[in-house]
Amino acid sequence: MMRIRLACLSLLVFTIIGSLDAAAAEGGRRLALVIGNSIYEAAGALPNAARDARAFGAFLSTQGFDADIVVDANRSQLAEAVARFSRKITADDVALFYYAGHGMQLRGENYLVATNARLTSEFDVAAETLALEDVVRVMEGKAKIALVFLDACRNNPLANRLNEEVEGASRSLATRGLAPIETESAGTMVAFAAAPGQVAADGRGENSPFTTALVNHLASPGIEIGTAFKRVIHDVRIATDGKQSPQILSSLSLEFYFAPALQQSEQAPVVTPAIDPKTMEAEADFQKALRLNTPRIWTFFLAKHRSGEKADVARQMLSVMQPNTVASLLFPTPEQRENELTLDKAKRSEIQLALAAKGFGTGNVDGVFGAQTRRAITDYQKSAGIADTGYFNEPTAKALGIDVVKAADGLYSSPMARRYMPKDFTGLETDARVWKAIECDPWLEKVYGSFQGHMYVVLYEQWTTWKSADLAAKRCGGHLATITSKEENDFVISLFSRDERLFVSEYDSSWNETYRHGPWIGLIQDENGREPKGGWRWVTGEAITFTKWLQNSPNEDDPGDDFGMYYNGVSGKRDPKELRVDSWDDMGPPSSSHSFVIEFE
Repeated sequence: MMRIRLACLSLLVFTIIGSLDAAAAEGGRRLALVIGNSIYEAAGALPNAARDARAFGAFLSTQGFDADIVVDANRSQLAEAVARFSRKITADDVALFYYAGHGMQLRGENYLVATNARLTSEFDVAAETLALEDVVRVMEGKAKIALVFLDACRNNPLANRLNEEVEGASRSLATRGLAPIETESAGTMVAFAAAPGQVAADGRGENSPFTTALVNHLASPGIEIGTAFKRVIHDVRIATDGKQSPQILSSLSLEFYFAPALQQSEQAPVVTPAIDPKTMEAEADFQKALRLNTPRIWTFFLAKHRSGEKADVARQMLSVMQPNTVASLLFPTPEQRENELTLDKAKRSEIQLALAAKGFGTGNVDGVFGAQTRRAITDYQKSAGIADTGYFNEPTAKALGIDVVKAADGLYSSPMARRYMPKDFTGLETDARVWKAIECDPWLEKVYGSFQGHMYVVLYEQWTTWKSADLAAKRCGGHLATITSKEENDFVISLFSRDERLFVSEYDSSWNETYRHGPWIGLIQDENGREPKGGWRWVTGEAITFTKWLQNSPNEDDPGDDFGMYYNGVSGKRDPKELRVDSWDDMGPPSSSHSFVIEFE
C-alpha cells in the first residue's frame, strides 16, 4: 500500500541558479506563472486562494514581471499552463511560479491539487494533481534564476481522509509536513507558511496572512531575503495569534534581493553578519531530521539542540507524533533512564553479581530486580556519590565497570517501509546497531526497531526466495531473525504488519484459498530431518524454545518445504487484509515473498 501524508505545502522555495543577486538577470526577461485554486469540486472552497494569486500577480507586475494568472484550474488546465510557461523560458530569464490552493504529499513527493480532484484512493493522486518536482525541474533546466512560491498548507479534507485511511487516525496529524525538496541549482531557500504540523490560515481578510506578509515585505526595495522573512514571520505570528509560524528550512550562502536595490549613493553601509557555526550545524541537523521525520530522530535533535527556532519546531513535531515524549526527554524519570538501557536477564544478573562483589547483596542472582536488588542499587549509589534513585543508570554502570547500551525497545523508523540515506543520520544517530540497519542494502526500503538489545530490520524486496534473503542477511553482518518468545514474535509482527507491500496476498481458485505470505525468518529444516515436523532449527544454532506454526503446519505440502515464513491462509475468497499474519508455515526453494527480517545482535 502506498504511504500518504498530508503535506503542509505552504512554503516558499527560492532556487537560484547562477549568480545570486538581482543584477544577474538584467539581460533577460522576468516571467511568472501565478495559479490560485479556490473552488474545489470535492474539497470545499478556499476563498482567498484566487484572491491571493491575483494580489501576488499584481505585485509581480510592479516588479517588472510578465505574469500569466490562472484561476481555478483543473488537472488539464494546470498541465497546459505549466507547458505554456515552460515554452516561454529561455536561458537568460528569471522564471517565477506561484501557487495558492490545496497541496499534499505522497511517498515523499509534493503535489498541487487540481480543482476537479476527488482522490478516492491513493492511486488517483498522479492523475488528479500536479507534481511540484516536475515544475521545479523544468524551471531549473531553462531559466537563469528560478523562483517557486507556494501558499498551499490550507486544511485539505481530501488529503486528511486519505491520510487517515492509509496511516491511521492516530498518526494523521503526525504526518503533516513538507517533503524535503532537492534541487539541482546553486542554492535553495525553503520557508514554510506554517511550521510542520500546523495548518496555514486561508485568512479572514482579502488575502492569506502569509501572502499578505510576502507582498508587504518583498515589495520594499533593497531588502535582503533573510531580513524580509524575519518580518514575514513576525507579521504572520501576530496575524494568527501565534497559531501559525512560518519556518525557514535552509539559508543561502550569499544574499539575494527580490526587489531592485537602491542606488549605491542612497544605501547605508552593508555589514554582512558572521555565520554562527552552531546555527549552521542546527540548520544542517534540522534538514536531516526533517527528511527522516521519526520520533527517535527528533528526540536526538532536541537532545543536541535544546534552544532556538529549529528546536521549537522540533518540539512541535515531536509533541504531535508522541505527546509525552518532549516532557520525558527534558525531564526523564529514573525509571525511564533505566528502561533506556539494554538490560536483558543476563545483563541484570551481571549487575547483581557486581553489586554483591562490592558488598551489596541482592539475594538470588536471578536477573530480576526485586526489592532486595533495588535496596542494593540504592545503597551502592549512596556509597559511590551517585544520586540514590534505586534505578540502574549509566553513572552506576560506569562506577561498577559494566558495559551497557542505551537503546530503548520499540519502533525506530517510520512504520511504513522507506529508503534511508546514511548521510542523514550523521551527527544525530548514536546506536551502532542502527547504523548496521540503515547501511544494510541502503537502496531497499525498510522498517527497523529494537527489542531486548537486538535490532530487527524488515526489508522490502519483491519476489525474494529464502536463500536470497539468507545471503542478504549474511552480507549485512546479521542473520535471518530467530524468534524465541511470544513477546519477540509480537514485536517483529508489529514492524511489518502495517505496510501491505511487505506481503504477497492472493486468492488461489484451484485451492479456493485466500492467503498472505509475510516475511522470511531464519527457520530451516535439516535435510535429514524427520518429515514433516522433525529437524527444524534456527540458522544461528539457537534452541527452538518457542514456535508459532500455523494450524496443521509444518505439513511438507511439497518436497523440500524446509524454510520458515510468516503466513496465514483461509478457505474461500476473502479480503487478504482481514488476515492477521502472526503464524509460520513451511515453504520451499521456489516460494517467494516481498520481505524478510534480519536480526542484528
